[in-house]
Amino acid sequence: MVMGRARLAEVVVSSIGVLLIAGACAGSGDGLSGAVVLATPDEAEAILPADDASPPGNAPDRPGGSFGYTRYVFEEVGDRVITTLVEGPLGEQVRVPVSYQELRDLLASGGDAPELRLAQGDLKTLVSQLDSVRESTERYRDFEAAIADGFFQTTDEVPNMGAHFINLGRSLDGEFDPTEPEILLYVRDESKRWELVGTSFILSTEQVGSDHPDAFAGPLDNWHIHYSVCTGATVTSRSATREECRAQGGIWAPTLGWMIHAWVWVDNPLGVFSMWNPEIPPLVEAGEIRPSRSAVIEDGDSRTLSIVNFSFESGQARVGESVVWTNVDGVPHTVTAGSRGVASGGYDSGLIAPGQSFVLRFDQPGQFSFTCTLHPSMTGTVTVTE
Repeated sequence: MVMGRARLAEVVVSSIGVLLIAGACAGSGDGLSGAVVLATPDEAEAILPADDASPPGNAPDRPGGSFGYTRYVFEEVGDRVITTLVEGPLGEQVRVPVSYQELRDLLASGGDAPELRLAQGDLKTLVSQLDSVRESTERYRDFEAAIADGFFQTTDEVPNMGAHFINLGRSLDGEFDPTEPEILLYVRDESKRWELVGTSFILSTEQVGSDHPDAFAGPLDNWHIHYSVCTGATVTSRSATREECRAQGGIWAPTLGWMIHAWVWVDNPLGVFSMWNPEIPPLVEAGEIRPSRSAVIEDGDSRTLSIVNFSFESGQARVGESVVWTNVDGVPHTVTAGSRGVASGGYDSGLIAPGQSFVLRFDQPGQFSFTCTLHPSMTGTVTVTE
């Protein structure tokens, strides 16, 4: 019996979804009032994630984070907020927007880029791996060659990403091989023909474990895991409940395991391993991708800021509004009046564990500095206007 493509895609995504499922102070200072603490030191230790792949143990109270930029993304799915993305290893990640071509140029120049945290040996290995990705997929610029080798469509044309065509055999073997990416990314050109724009890799957590993959050389490759994902060639790929997904004809999976893009065909100014590529239709400016996918909320009389990769987002508010800090990192932080890790007196959140929030209302105008007492390099400000 010959299985139709739609049914085959459902079998593949369902199989991958099953196989790859992860084991899964109140205070007031000048101009402040009504601080609400949603974390305590005792709670913080108990709800830290168990491993690199796991969501934080507590349920966040509101959405937060940004796809491709933060370790966690929390979205409202159905009638509750859940973790829909985990990206990178626990702790601080290296997130430098360096493209494939820029890495090649850096290697050729013999230059040094300490912000990449790449020794020359690792840089050489990384470029060699990426060259292998490109060379091995050269033949798939011919779309029919990809189909002949067993790739078939499993998502729609995701904006700034493209349609995903997956190879079942590669996706279930649990092996990382730069010459055999499990996924090819295509977009339709002006004549409606499929054009190869990128590649992607996927690894089963059941086969490789819950530790962040040690795959590409160096620390730039922040692999990610989707949770509660709805996909399919004829639906808008997104986070959803099982019931919502099936009602719209999609294929729902609890998780799809460790995944990463490698942009070796259309150079990506956001980085060779970035989730989004602003050069992939529909085109947007690179600086607009994060704001367009950020969960910064202006909800009634409150503003939400994310605590992101060991850094604070500075924000603005009006007198009488509250600011909500949501921790989308994998470790606890504090929001404390002061600078460079030194408290100046006034408000102090205590430990804010991953997924938890701290709320503070501002009653007077001014510029208010805050810091994390655990990580002195973290300092931000809230500017409050009338």
